[in-house]
Amino acid sequence: MPLETASDGLDLLAMHDAGGAVDAAAARIRAEAIRERLAPSLSGLPLPLREAIEGVIGEIARVAAEAEAARQAAVETRRERGDWLQIDPLRHMPEDRRTPPPAPPARFEVHAADPDFVGYGWHTAEGRGGESWRWSGTAPAASVVIPDLGPGTVELELDLERPFRTPFTEDALVVLANGEPLELSFTPREPHRGVFSALWAGSESPGTNLGLVLLSPLVSDSTGRDTRQLGIGIWRASARRIAADPE
Repeated sequence: MPLETASDGLDLLAMHDAGGAVDAAAARIRAEAIRERLAPSLSGLPLPLREAIEGVIGEIARVAAEAEAARQAAVETRRERGDWLQIDPLRHMPEDRRTPPPAPPARFEVHAADPDFVGYGWHTAEGRGGESWRWSGTAPAASVVIPDLGPGTVELELDLERPFRTPFTEDALVVLANGEPLELSFTPREPHRGVFSALWAGSESPGTNLGLVLLSPLVSDSTGRDTRQLGIGIWRASARRIAADPE
């Protein structure tokens, strides 16, 4: 006969299963919203690029849902079962509301080899003479995460390079900001390297990081010295809040 134990009414296993279902639903909803916003732009793209972007959209939605779940889990793990049973939300809520969160930074800059560089789809950072860069090509697309800078318009700059001194062309780069394509301006330093700038209107959800996804064709080394197929190279990414939303 199974041993009966006293129950405090909290079924933690059921709560975990429910949390997994909520995460999956959140990722699906995020992906559907991004696809709906991008539908006019995606319809005119070649099928291989459209399929790659569809995959990236799903990955962005999944990562965003997992990041939010991880944040909530980190908060919850600070409390034990007894603490949860004794929490009086009405007693805690006024005090929490009186304590404002720390203000987000107005500017962020990261270089390829910095510890703060967070992204996906990149080779290990390379460098010379105190400078560093990374090549994409380990995945169909590469990403860079920019932390939340608060409400308002954000000016973005990306110092980028094409591999093997391949010149930039009009169709050589697409950048998505949280799933939406950016209108890019290019300031060349050399035919194969330059600074891309754009304005991003900001997120409707406070505290949301910006995920930049970079799509660029892979290029092979015609000399055969480098056997990798490489996409875009990144030296630096920066973001600066230039306007706040009116209250």
